Amino acid sequence: MADIAPGTTVTIKIVKEPANAAARKTLVRLLSKDAAVVAENKRLKKVRQTNQTHSPRGGRWRVWEGRLPKQRPVTGVVGESGTILASVDVLTDLKGVEKFVEISAA
Repeated sequence: MADIAPGTTVTIKIVKEPANAAARKTLVRLLSKDAAVVAENKRLKKVRQTNQTHSPRGGRWRVWEGRLPKQRPVTGVVGESGTILASVDVLTDLKGVEKFVEISAA
């Protein structure tokens, strides 16, 4: 972990089940920066926007009544991996969850 410089690309793989919800949330946030996950989130957002149903309620067309729930491509389980840019904030987050992940230079 100490040999990774800011600005390099790293691969993160979850090798141990996170012990608490905060660690899982941090891992999901980090893995969500992967380019493939960003593209999938963008695709899912487009699907949700095209499948909205509008219903007249109170004299206005309300969209939020028929929105699909967000599908999350990353859940923070063992085996998930991603390649991200190791900025200073990412390295700080990785120090907090390093016992649950395997970090290698990409």
